[in-house]
Amino acid sequence: MAVPIKLDTGTDLICGYFLTPDAPPVPVSFEEIDAAQQRSGGVLWLHFNLASARARDWLDRKSGLDEFAREVLLDANDDRTRLEPFDDGFLAVLSDMHYDFNFEPSDIGTLRLFMDERRIVSCRRHPLKAIDRLRKSLHDQGRYGSTAALMAELIDMLADTLGEVVTRAEADLDKVEDTVLAERYQLARQRLGQLRQLIVRLRRHVSPQRAALGRLATGSVPWIDDDDRARLGHSVEKFGGVLYDIEALQDRAKVLQDELLARVADQQNHSLHVLAVVTVIFAPMTLISGIFGMNVAGVPGVGSIEDHVSPHAFWWVMLSILLSGLAMLFFLRPRK
Repeated sequence: MAVPIKLDTGTDLICGYFLTPDAPPVPVSFEEIDAAQQRSGGVLWLHFNLASARARDWLDRKSGLDEFAREVLLDANDDRTRLEPFDDGFLAVLSDMHYDFNFEPSDIGTLRLFMDERRIVSCRRHPLKAIDRLRKSLHDQGRYGSTAALMAELIDMLADTLGEVVTRAEADLDKVEDTVLAERYQLARQRLGQLRQLIVRLRRHVSPQRAALGRLATGSVPWIDDDDRARLGHSVEKFGGVLYDIEALQDRAKVLQDELLARVADQQNHSLHVLAVVTVIFAPMTLISGIFGMNVAGVPGVGSIEDHVSPHAFWWVMLSILLSGLAMLFFLRPRK
């Protein structure tokens, strides 16, 4: 019978399991960690909440890890993706989506872990999707004979989580394209800018992560057998497919932005053209009306009837203004 999986309550030890290839996972509480580390014939996975002072204290004082490994696990500022060999294991800093991911670039979180032949010690500050899926998947398939097999499953979960984000981004990009075709340029520019920012940050995290995980799959580590290495390689290939989709999405977003800018430029050019035509048509009219509006003596047609000025002078001025406008329309007419 499968062991029920505890929910992530945000305590010091989010979850702990002793995993064997032929039995369901055995939950490990915080008080049972020392005893669990003495057991053999299985894999120990401890997942800590770095927001807990008790968890940080255990990692710093009782984990048995080297000082450099402790610094990497406890560092709250350095979120650079890495996976590097250390002693007889690996240190890794990987990217994962926040559990309450709202499609914002800031919702990309960091998962830190150390793995060797017998155990995986992972930690995070915010609830993360992929690692939580791995924890829940132990419900159905919690039989792992090595840390490499468990790591391969985690890489699969990371790829699936990122793939869902890429699929949603692609759907949003389709909506932006429809918005551009509907000539709602302001809304399209705002949403497209947010999407491009997210895609760029995803690529910035996923590209080095794929390269780092590739080193784990191709490295000559004595305690990773051929089957686990093949499984790691398959998981990394799946991760590479997600990276390819991100790059394709980035290219598509760039093309769509170029199209949007071209349409906005055409709209602005059309508006400037109309303004220029109107300005040219009214230029002679403005000139004539300005001349006859001068408050100086001697302007033809300005004066009273007693000054022997034609009573129809006003209409002659209006006619000259109209004729000048028609003349400009004639000169500005489209030509073959």
